[in-house]
Amino acid sequence: MRRLLLALILASASLGAAGCNEYHYYDIDVTFNTSAGQFAGINEVSTIQVMRMLVSGADDGDFQIGPNANGLPLVTGGHLGVFEYSTFADSGQLTFTAMAFDDATSNPSCKTGQGMKSVEATSMITNTVMLTVDKVDPGCVP
Repeated sequence: MRRLLLALILASASLGAAGCNEYHYYDIDVTFNTSAGQFAGINEVSTIQVMRMLVSGADDGDFQIGPNANGLPLVTGGHLGVFEYSTFADSGQLTFTAMAFDDATSNPSCKTGQGMKSVEATSMITNTVMLTVDKVDPGCVP
């Protein structure tokens, strides 16, 4: 009986360990830098048609919003909103890179903005990351 009880306890412990893989959510709050020498307010931010988010490090991903969907192009202000990324990674470093394009095809010569933020992956369920996109090139829209 004692061996059976010990076997049940060990089996329960191993099941509990296998169930530890949980998603961790990273809410990447994206804004555009509209300070002097950066994006010239909503007139320039409103030309952005596509945002592409790359994730590298402890996990990797590549996703896009727009054109004409998910709030692009912006019509007011310099705050895009939140990208949500989920991963099982709970250690190492995650690097989020946001790229802004002022065309509908993500043509590299039309990249007008980019921002990057590296964070430590954690075991917390929800993590907030603030990411600012800076003006890096003139893009394709005059």
